[in-house]
Amino acid sequence: MPPARHAATACALALALGPLATAPSAQGKPKVKFHQDWARHPSARYAALSAERCREALVRRKIAFEPVRRAPGVLAPVRLSQGVGGVLYRTAEPAHRRADNPNDVFDCRLALALSDFSRILRVHDIGEVLMFSAWRPPSPMWPEGKLAARHPGGLAIDIFRFVKKRVGDGFAEEWLDVERDFVGRRGAPVCGEGAGKPASRGPARSGASGPARSGASSPPADAAARELRSIVCEAADQHIFTSILTPNYDRAHRNHLHLEVTPDVQWQLVR
Repeated sequence: MPPARHAATACALALALGPLATAPSAQGKPKVKFHQDWARHPSARYAALSAERCREALVRRKIAFEPVRRAPGVLAPVRLSQGVGGVLYRTAEPAHRRADNPNDVFDCRLALALSDFSRILRVHDIGEVLMFSAWRPPSPMWPEGKLAARHPGGLAIDIFRFVKKRVGDGFAEEWLDVERDFVGRRGAPVCGEGAGKPASRGPARSGASGPARSGASSPPADAAARELRSIVCEAADQHIFTSILTPNYDRAHRNHLHLEVTPDVQWQLVR
């Protein structure tokens, strides 16, 4: 059974209303945080790289990648079939289909950000990340050679599940599912002062964001919610991504985390 369908259209509309830096809050103030030292942040440094410099950085980090010959809108498209920094980022498609699946294509600059993110995930014993998509091809009418942002530029990833792999009595697999475990509140802060304690999740729903697996288990509700927030807020503190959108942002993001590298901006958004 395939995972629950990503609300791609609603997500695209929510993110296409203009630069996130100008999106007003309920009080009419920007939802983003501007930084004087933005150029030093990993997300800003990666976003400013040329295709050549970015691929050189992947080689220096010993990240195995396969260049993609054609991906309209993407500066330096790559596939990461062997994972990044000890973590595999993939869609739920079977392996033989992922080799040609456009949603498994990343811009090189996002791949560098994910290599930093993997250091956080390994501390949480996470070895695999399931995503709805990274690249989402733009319209067939997209101008040749024009670069895109967000998913059409291969610069964003929508994650619905973090998979833990442990060896104990045989093999056990456990995961953190964003829709099931985040248990947030729309409009509430995710990190920092005022973030509050996660709400209690309701009874487990089969197939909330994807197929169940034999022998798999879920962590206790409070522990899962705390760990998801820890992952998000550690990434925010390290400025690995320009934008981090969670189920607290809007309904379109109820079942995934949107992590994005954005060129030519001086702000960070965590919602």
